[in-house]
Amino acid sequence: MIGRIRGKVVEKNPPYFTVDVSGIGFIVQGPLSIFDKIVQNEEINIYTKCLFKEEEAFIYGFLTKDQLEIFTTLTSVPGLGPKSALNLLSKFTPEEITQAIETESLEMLSSVPKIGKKLASKIILELKGKITLTSKPTQFDQAVSALCSLGLTRMEAVQRLKDLPNDMSLEELVKRALRT
Repeated sequence: MIGRIRGKVVEKNPPYFTVDVSGIGFIVQGPLSIFDKIVQNEEINIYTKCLFKEEEAFIYGFLTKDQLEIFTTLTSVPGLGPKSALNLLSKFTPEEITQAIETESLEMLSSVPKIGKKLASKIILELKGKITLTSKPTQFDQAVSALCSLGLTRMEAVQRLKDLPNDMSLEELVKRALRT
């Protein structure tokens, strides 16, 4: 198994990127949300999950341990494969996915391509109360999740929150974002 790769990013072609480690190029597939943080020809440290399907090996890479943990947890649900798990991580943070599962937000989970209401229900049934992430979500992340659960898209929520001061309470952040 390959648990972590450190090397130079030599090619980016979402959802794939190639990491050169001592002359060996590892082709890694990752969620679309990490590609704006990956810089070509720069050193990168990624957490990986290696899965085998028939005669091929696939390496899935993530910038944080939380992303890796949620990916591993999601792919343990029968009927939810790596592509669907990557789609979820492309659209939402690990904290948002965890909150959607804990609050039983079928709408949020089923808003991702290839995840219908039936699979979203299965994800909630299988994982509710079982996910623990290593890092705590920031107040900004919690505010984004709260706004998403109130019907805003993630992009709308981030847009409304980005100009607000950081010293406000979570409740005040959400209230002010809803007013704008």
